[in-house]
Amino acid sequence: MTAKRLDIQDRHREHVSEIASLDNFEWVDGDETNAKQIITNPNISLYCLDDARQEAIFVVLPDGINLSRVPFVYQAQFENAEYLIAVPYATFLRLADEIQVDASKLIYIHNIGRCGSTLLSQALNEVEQVIALSEPDVFSNFITIRHTPRDQQIRLLQACYKWMFRPAVAGNATRYVLKLRNQCVDIMEIYATAFPQAKHLFMYRNGIDWIASLYRLFINGGNADLRMTLEEAIHWQAGYLNLSYDDVAPYFDHTIKTYTPILYLAIGWQFMMKRYVETVQNGFHAIAIRYEDLTANRDAMLSTIFAKLDLPESAIQQAQKAFERDSQEGTKLAREDAQSGNTMKLTDAEMESIMQLLAKQPVINRPDVILSGTLSI
Repeated sequence: MTAKRLDIQDRHREHVSEIASLDNFEWVDGDETNAKQIITNPNISLYCLDDARQEAIFVVLPDGINLSRVPFVYQAQFENAEYLIAVPYATFLRLADEIQVDASKLIYIHNIGRCGSTLLSQALNEVEQVIALSEPDVFSNFITIRHTPRDQQIRLLQACYKWMFRPAVAGNATRYVLKLRNQCVDIMEIYATAFPQAKHLFMYRNGIDWIASLYRLFINGGNADLRMTLEEAIHWQAGYLNLSYDDVAPYFDHTIKTYTPILYLAIGWQFMMKRYVETVQNGFHAIAIRYEDLTANRDAMLSTIFAKLDLPESAIQQAQKAFERDSQEGTKLAREDAQSGNTMKLTDAEMESIMQLLAKQPVINRPDVILSGTLSI
């Protein structure tokens, strides 16, 4: 079974939110290689799916990079890839059938971003016999191929899981944690369908604090005074979520003709929260976790989470190590002060504008809403 080596000439990504694709690299065809050798090589990891070419794209990393120890898998892969390997879907699926990974041991961390999900992923990764991967973007690719036949999506998703957690990578781990990007909230149902025995967590945060956390990034990027027309704001949000204009437009308040970053972010928060509610109404079962509860009652929350995930109580002390560092250190999302959280505070007027926007919504109509299924202690 052959695959093709692709030699990297250059690499580029427009923005940290951009989902991984083969277009991140400029490359030239290299030699053919034996696809089967990928299974046993721990330095080779799955980067993305290229549905147009019907190929799975792997990156070859240098020795010493442990993807379970990086804040974001896609970033480490992009920055450190030595070359790529393109494997045709047919070969990719056939070889996946030879990889033995217990799908019932999978734990998903769905999230809205900026809500402690990376921290919880790293805490679980500290536990013996648990391996956690934070944002391997091949799972985000299912946003971009959501319109392909459902059976093919599920088969590809199950194969991706086997490739990412194959024994050469996961070692002796017996539990597998997959922390997704926040855009993936829109397709939670496909993950649940592909892995009915998996456990699903959903992490979220008070809307005011979430918006303040993201607004800091707007300020750092020099976009604090950005103003968008309604149409521009809808197009931006649609692009971020990989949805059409018509899919996103109903979530916006069309009486507002000019959107500030604050109001734009409020729509994004409301969208993700509402998608969780809608997915639960369609039969999705998840354990919802509030960032505020996790940070205010760390020990009790970890104890309850571990019990829900069938993890040993004795491992909580190991998990506590993750709370001693900035979980996103070394990325553009890292804290300005590693010893404290976000210090950005919204003005009273900004908070009032958010409250007024949300108050018009029938479901997610306040920033401190408590979602159904939220874990309590």
